[in-house]
Amino acid sequence: MNGCRSIPMTSLMPGQRAVITRVDAGDQETERLMAMGVCGGRTVQLVQVGDPLIMKVYGTRVGVSARLADRILVCPCPDEVHTTKEFRLQELP
Repeated sequence: MNGCRSIPMTSLMPGQRAVITRVDAGDQETERLMAMGVCGGRTVQLVQVGDPLIMKVYGTRVGVSARLADRILVCPCPDEVHTTKEFRLQELP
C-alpha cells in the first residue's frame, strides 16, 4: 500500500488511525472480523490497547482479543506514521 510497511494493529498508539492491509487469521476469525467491518482497505482508529484491544470502525467501537489484534496488519495513516510504538522505541538513544 504505497510502499508502506505493514505493522500489527497492536503496534499503534491510542488515537492513531491506520488502513488495514491484511488479516492473518483463520477463516472463521476472518469472517467474524469482516462481519464487524474489519477487513482489508478499511480505515480504523485504535481506541485502547490491551486485551481486548478496542478499535473504532465507521464510528463503532469493536473489541478484539490481543492475540487476534496482533494478526491484523495495518499501514499507519501518513500524518501519523511517526507515532507508532516501534518508531518511538527506535528514537531512544
